[in-house]
Amino acid sequence: MRGRIEQRACRIPVVVAAELTLAWHVVLFALAELVGGLSASWFPDLGSALVNVGAAAATLAFAASMGWWRDAALGWPRPNRSWWYCLPVVAVTVSYATPGLTGPTNAFISTAVTMLAVGVAEESLSRGINQHVLASLGATRAAVWVGVLFGLGHALSGLWFERPWDDTVAQVISTTAYGFGLAALRWHLGTIWPLVVLHASDNLVQLRSPGAAPLWWQAAVALFFVGYGWWLIRRLPRRPADPVPSDDDSR
Repeated sequence: MRGRIEQRACRIPVVVAAELTLAWHVVLFALAELVGGLSASWFPDLGSALVNVGAAAATLAFAASMGWWRDAALGWPRPNRSWWYCLPVVAVTVSYATPGLTGPTNAFISTAVTMLAVGVAEESLSRGINQHVLASLGATRAAVWVGVLFGLGHALSGLWFERPWDDTVAQVISTTAYGFGLAALRWHLGTIWPLVVLHASDNLVQLRSPGAAPLWWQAAVALFFVGYGWWLIRRLPRRPADPVPSDDDSR
């Protein structure tokens, strides 16, 4: 099984990444049907938290079973100067928090814990496993496909949970750009864990802000992540000995 998956990943990486994305969503939706409706006064998001903890556990277990833990950036290397590249992403998150955050303390804690689980689940799949599978395409194309699959995954969620189509389209566009930017950042960091924190924080402040950011600002943020991701990829090392795939590797 492991050898077959790895062989297919070498030959048709985009197809394998798409299959893994679909399988991940099947697990997510199955868990949502089982426990998604659970809630408690002390933890309003109990069901959502359990769903995403389950999806994260399944993803990490799969990576471990494939022997991809290090290749999928699931290790924790010592922080280095590349972590400064996280600061512009932090600035975007802070911009969403400027109107203030709302809700009682228990709801805020509940959302924070749930979004941390979401961050682990989604980053371990997208910037972890999928980015490893797609790495043979070269840094740029791999990051593009990571973003595209990340965005399409949100389209699946929108359809499954019957969200309004216009909200779903907007979310697909924004998450595609966001996914591309984080994929480019992951090449520099060599680990997904700072991205987990960034992802969880971004979700938290948007969910706990008093209202959605203006459409023009959401569009500006999407353009920022495309531009920042491109800039980050241009700054990647090009030496053959480097572990980060250069775009020349795909030619």
